[in-house]
Amino acid sequence: MIPWNKVNYYGHEQKYVNEAIKSTWLSHGKFVDAIEKKICKFTNSKFAISVSNGTTAIHLVYLAMGLKKGDEIIIPGFGYLAAANIALQMGLKPIFADVDLKTFCVTAEKIKLKITSKTKLIVVINTYGNICDLKPIMKIAKSKKITVLEDSAESFGSKYNKKQSGSIADIGTFSFQATKTITSGEGGAIITKKNKFFTDKLRLFRNHGVKTKKYFHYFPGHNFRLTNLQAAIACAQLEKISKIKSERTRVYKCYKKLLNNEKGLQLQFFPSYNDPVVWAFAILLDPKFFLDRDVIIKKLNKKGIETRNGFYSPCRLPLYKDFKTSHLKNSNYLSKNIISLPFFSSLKEKEIKHIVKTFLSLKK
Repeated sequence: MIPWNKVNYYGHEQKYVNEAIKSTWLSHGKFVDAIEKKICKFTNSKFAISVSNGTTAIHLVYLAMGLKKGDEIIIPGFGYLAAANIALQMGLKPIFADVDLKTFCVTAEKIKLKITSKTKLIVVINTYGNICDLKPIMKIAKSKKITVLEDSAESFGSKYNKKQSGSIADIGTFSFQATKTITSGEGGAIITKKNKFFTDKLRLFRNHGVKTKKYFHYFPGHNFRLTNLQAAIACAQLEKISKIKSERTRVYKCYKKLLNNEKGLQLQFFPSYNDPVVWAFAILLDPKFFLDRDVIIKKLNKKGIETRNGFYSPCRLPLYKDFKTSHLKNSNYLSKNIISLPFFSSLKEKEIKHIVKTFLSLKK
């Protein structure tokens, strides 16, 4: 079986985990401090806060911003819906903006249509490693005095006009979940341009609302902390980000060479301002040329190749049946017709050729 994703190790993961175990600091420890410093340096950010996962990173941002019931958050109609789901939990109102059919990302034009007097936050999702065109988005947000959160769970290491993913907007969040570009199993981080007061609030909400005085709660916070064991793995992975990027680029180029001129499919478009570290290899299928996407997934699985469908648009989820989603035509089309092929650093060229040959055999 060729899996959709496979965790790859690059040298010091086991060594650092052993160091963390021997230190007896299994919760907070030196690797937690180290990963925050490494992320700051890598992204050229002033502040980095490690967290238990990418979703809690978004949750912490909402809490630190003081968002209240009824506040509106603009969120892309296609992408992983962590930001929207957390908004529902908190009584916030997700307002969905449609995405571009070529890049699979939200645009300034679509966001502008959804801004109201109740808009408190704009969330952009850097889907599959692509980065949204943030310059015009930030211009609109600044004119309206609205904060922008860059959900970079899938784009760690990608660059936009030579700036690291997550560092372009006011706030950036990352995920280190097992399938991500660098991983610690679970885990994540927040980087921000905002002031120390804001970052102190993030740290308070992350740690039960406790600052330095033990058991003294300033806020009714959560436990969203990253463990020292997880941070040890993340440190080892981040040290090899150049190698990871090189290998993922190799895999992407191999797929692109084999599929770029095939009729009936469209590869995700990466504009010239982007230098992507591709997270997943997504293909938009034309139903006139291919079997139904879900049928293809089942047939490939039987042939020993694991693939995944695109993200579900909110218009296809009962969870969002009471929200306005009929305008999400592009998002809905992508949701129905995207397939994601196996993609990980150690995928061999002969395996890629086998995957592509088997996949193309399922044309109508």
